Amino acid sequence: MTEVATNAAVDLPFTEFYDPSSSASSTNTGTPVVILHGLLGSKRNFATLAKSLGNRLDLKRRILAVDLRNHGEHGKANWQDDMSYTSMAEDVATFLQQQKLDKVIVVGHSMGGKVAQTLALQQPQLVEGLVVLDMAPVTYSPEEPHWQAVTSIIQTLQSITTSTDDGEPLTKQTVDRKLQSTIPDPALRGFCLTNWDNRNNEWAIPVDKIARQLDVLAGFDISTLATTQVNGDAPKEQEPLQYHGDTFFIHGGQSKFVRSAHMSAIAGYFPNHMLTTIRGAGHWVHAEAPDATIALLKRYLDR
Repeated sequence: MTEVATNAAVDLPFTEFYDPSSSASSTNTGTPVVILHGLLGSKRNFATLAKSLGNRLDLKRRILAVDLRNHGEHGKANWQDDMSYTSMAEDVATFLQQQKLDKVIVVGHSMGGKVAQTLALQQPQLVEGLVVLDMAPVTYSPEEPHWQAVTSIIQTLQSITTSTDDGEPLTKQTVDRKLQSTIPDPALRGFCLTNWDNRNNEWAIPVDKIARQLDVLAGFDISTLATTQVNGDAPKEQEPLQYHGDTFFIHGGQSKFVRSAHMSAIAGYFPNHMLTTIRGAGHWVHAEAPDATIALLKRYLDR
């Protein structure tokens, strides 16, 4: 069942995909898991994985997923111009407070991976553990081919108007045909089309707002060095922001979003990290290699 947590800035729709209290055999439960989706995704992307993971865990846990701002079930009234990671992390922190979740394990993919990392760095008291699916805590250059591919997808979605050349409303099938020339991969096209509103024949997400925030989304907008001001003195440098909890990076072997050049940044922010590569998988590692991803998540959560 979908529920909504009300935030002063945005509403965060969420679904609890696994509730161990519904099982008569569950007498002891672990820290809840909260899943954060990637760009153009939604909580629905993780429904199958979350349910399967919940059933396989030795120590049962609540497993929830949210729709991050400007994604999923957010209506037009809640669309936001700001998509900074610090703002999105604050959305999640507010959600946790409203749901009375004092501490959680956060699993984030892609954009959601950066939100999860930001939350862990800024409010580590909320994060017992962190799992990042194919995303590094770095700024990606607009010239990097994998980020150019992201930009191209968003621009393609922007190019879709709300009617055909003869004035007839677009259907999902018509949009699919229009996307084929620039997004030839049917799986990727289908993923994009999960954001098409069949009832109103338009995108269900603010594609233009997302496009304007691509530079922000390519970055990692968190200060690497905290400063404080004491008794009116000049700000003094503090230790670099770090999250010391157990952090697990799961990388798709065919993806360029996590590379050897990023290892120093990962180690700097997350000194207690481990990284595993799933060979043959790309950026959507959980969709391309679901069994391997679930097995790794189970190993981490049941450790």
